[in-house]
Amino acid sequence: MAVNVMNAFVGRPPIDGGVFYRGPIGATLPTDATALPGSEFEDHGAVGPDGVNITQNRTSTDEKMFGGGTFIDLQTEYDETIEITLLEDDNDAVLKTSFGDANVVKTEATSSDGTKRVIYHTDEQLPISSFVARTAYGSKKKTYVVERGRVTSVTTTPDAHGATTKRTVTIKTFPPVSTELRGGNVVEYRDDGAPLVSGGEG
Repeated sequence: MAVNVMNAFVGRPPIDGGVFYRGPIGATLPTDATALPGSEFEDHGAVGPDGVNITQNRTSTDEKMFGGGTFIDLQTEYDETIEITLLEDDNDAVLKTSFGDANVVKTEATSSDGTKRVIYHTDEQLPISSFVARTAYGSKKKTYVVERGRVTSVTTTPDAHGATTKRTVTIKTFPPVSTELRGGNVVEYRDDGAPLVSGGEG
């Protein structure tokens, strides 16, 4: 088979810079690779150099037959997670995704004080939400849609002089309710950005 470098994809932020979004259940989801998420979604700003990392995990066991050989393998578990590092420590969307919407209390700046935030670190489980992640490579685009997911892990780097404070979030995904998503924990939309060119008359 001939090698075709045009089939490569090198992930970068889209031209508008919006990579990662979270919105409430029921928010308007993109239905193709070029559509933006609905206004209910919040942009989380800059993400780390590892981009968007999606992992599918499948667990299976072998059913044996007489004589000890394997008759069939049975899938017993399926899980899909998304991991992404968020760089903007003072971004309200980042904070609410990491700690819970009600646990981030913001007071706007006044003539005498700057913007203030109180962040409550609690053991309350984070909500099930919808998520969208977008990447691009030239005219090519990819959009990942999660109708139902939950942040299950947040790893925060130290407040130190050698690097910015950043948060790596892990999102556990669940099967969607919407039938048009065909059971996809994650639905990936792609567009190669190369429409057909009609030939002119000779």
